[in-house]
Amino acid sequence: MIETGLLIAGAAGGFVKTLVEQKGRVMLPVIEIADGVKYVHLGAITNIILGAIVAYYTTLDPAAAFTTGLTTAFIIEKILERTI
Repeated sequence: MIETGLLIAGAAGGFVKTLVEQKGRVMLPVIEIADGVKYVHLGAITNIILGAIVAYYTTLDPAAAFTTGLTTAFIIEKILERTI
């Protein structure tokens, strides 16, 4: 039962991260076609899934899971910026 709570808390943190990043708006998934190439933008779903998964595997406390979900996407974005 605690595992479900961790997933929910992490997902909630990811959702809050989306709200903060998008200034209160939630971006839904869209498919964009540019120069004949399709791009799939997952929007808020990415932060929610990342937050839930990382929180589940890194903590046992729901409050820490929320914080983990909130900060995980920020950390992953910074890592990807440096490697790409």
